[in-house]
Amino acid sequence: MSEDIKDQEEKEQTAETAEEVSEESEAASTEEATSEEAGEESQAEVAEEETPADADEPSDEAAEEPAAEEEPAAEVEPPVAAADEAAADEGDVMGMAAFFDHPHHLLYAAEEARDKKFERWDAYSPFPIHGMDQAMGLKRSWIPWVTFTAGLTGTMAAAGLQFGIMGFDWPMVYGGKPFIAWPSFVPIMFELTVLFAGVTTGIVMLIAAGCFRRNHIIDPGISNDRFVLWISAEDPAFEAEEVKKFMLDLNPSEVRTVRKAGN
Repeated sequence: MSEDIKDQEEKEQTAETAEEVSEESEAASTEEATSEEAGEESQAEVAEEETPADADEPSDEAAEEPAAEEEPAAEVEPPVAAADEAAADEGDVMGMAAFFDHPHHLLYAAEEARDKKFERWDAYSPFPIHGMDQAMGLKRSWIPWVTFTAGLTGTMAAAGLQFGIMGFDWPMVYGGKPFIAWPSFVPIMFELTVLFAGVTTGIVMLIAAGCFRRNHIIDPGISNDRFVLWISAEDPAFEAEEVKKFMLDLNPSEVRTVRKAGN
């Protein structure tokens, strides 16, 4: 009986030992599986960190580009800049005029405009003002040279005509005079000198004064009692604000911006 009891106890101990071994092996396998899962999760996290987000998800710019291609933007006219508007306004300006009540004031204004080195300007008066040529810095007129050249041309034309006809082309004797009696040619030479000089000077003077151009009338009162300093917009140094400031410093009775007809 004792031996049977001992054998049974040994069997029970062996079974318990086997159960403990199996439990330990199951626990070890569970731990290994847990560690493997943790390793896979850590590798996945590292892979996610290394992989750029732009590779999986398209950027906003890439998403917007097709939309921009599919829906063309509406054409919008750019607003006109202030500088362009100012340039357009200045394009209609012919010049600027300062009005004075006394000829001496215009004389002083002309001297100031001369010192400012303006090139396209003028002074208007209903009558000649003594000293205005010097105040404006005007040089001696070139019209006398036109008169001299035209008169000399008339003299040479009269002399060549008479000497050529009477001496070579058709010589004739008048009152026993020689063929080339030059004292008798003098009256004709004088007449053609005066004719050529007078007519040519008159025509050139009218052209130089612009009488054949249609000028813009600044103010009808200029021919009556107005004295005006005029600065043209064609002057290289013309700037509306600067010219206006310059004219206001001259203490005029009025400063007027003259625009083209119809503007």
